Amino acid sequence: MYKPINLVVLLLPYFVAPDENFVYDYSPNNFKDRIEELDGNFVMFFAPWCRHCTEFHPIWQELGKLVNTKDSKFAIAQVDCTLHFKLCHENDITGYPTLFYFHKNSFTPVEYKGTRDLPSLTIFLSEVFTMKLEKKESSLVKIYSGMAYLNDQNIEKFVSNGQHFVMFYAPWCKASQKLAPVWAELAVQYSHNEYIQIGKVNCMENEMTCKNFDIKQYPYLLWIVNGRIMGVADADNLEDLKAYVGKMLLSENHDPDKFMKKKKALPVARISEETFETFLEKDLVFINYFAPWCAHCMQLGPLWLKLGEKFQNESRVLIADVDCVRSKPICETEKINGLPTLILYKHKKIVNIEHGSRPLDSLVSLVKQHLRDATEQTVTPDSNNNTQSDNINTKDEL
Repeated sequence: MYKPINLVVLLLPYFVAPDENFVYDYSPNNFKDRIEELDGNFVMFFAPWCRHCTEFHPIWQELGKLVNTKDSKFAIAQVDCTLHFKLCHENDITGYPTLFYFHKNSFTPVEYKGTRDLPSLTIFLSEVFTMKLEKKESSLVKIYSGMAYLNDQNIEKFVSNGQHFVMFYAPWCKASQKLAPVWAELAVQYSHNEYIQIGKVNCMENEMTCKNFDIKQYPYLLWIVNGRIMGVADADNLEDLKAYVGKMLLSENHDPDKFMKKKKALPVARISEETFETFLEKDLVFINYFAPWCAHCMQLGPLWLKLGEKFQNESRVLIADVDCVRSKPICETEKINGLPTLILYKHKKIVNIEHGSRPLDSLVSLVKQHLRDATEQTVTPDSNNNTQSDNINTKDEL
């Protein structure tokens, strides 16, 4: 027997489920009132002659038994489309059974497209019960028991700052269902950690986000730092997930003083408007101008991280990036008109521009070449020759 979902209750003494039928029957007479009065209505539109409806009927009754308690402010209901054709037509019902979840006062439903079994249905309900999906609130990130509920409207801004461990999943996926309680426990355990936020994205309801992150399997666990993908976890139990967090978690942000002195935990510096001039004081500064929504930028992220690791112990070189969403003035000043754009600065002057990615070895060679040039220029007394050398090398590299 499945345990009932814990729901906040609202006293509705006049709305009691029948003894034998655990699902409420809706009609044009009460449909509108129920949507306006209750916090949530999960409604099955069906036809009695439909074989799939008949096979699904016992599961729907079981769900009704779990949810339709006397004091519940949520309802499991059904509409017989052979009796109420107009009501079904108004809701664009074209097949049976169709399962719609209606939020309070919202007649734009969320369609359930997952597996028609009780575990999948309860997982779906736990999602819609704990966060409101109305458009007016969709840009807000709801954090419940340490878990951030992310969607197409709020994820870009939310993950652009700080460290995030995010599960991308599908409610119908058995592996996602198995991982769900473990992921919830992980969120609880790190709910008071100021350096990390555990989150999740339902790819059935947020197709744009999952497309941007190139999610092709479920569940998919991404470690994201300041809007950039830094790792993919392959773990399905709590201990392995905690071990992964321990390996990836960085307890300090990008700090100019730490980076300039090479006392840093991160291989790539995050540059903002306040720190731009400070970071450019290095002999060579290689900057990746990107945006969190840019798919090519996401693909470049791991390579840029490896480039930073290559020069992490070189005091004259700084590998960095600029988020053109959060630091738009910098990108406008530097005339960034495509993403990603890679600009190499030598003594605060631009010596190389790349539009898009290059192989890691090529980027390493580029930096080393200009690093050698910079070393040679420091022993050359003629500053005019230095400038000429810069120009020649820049043309050679381009």
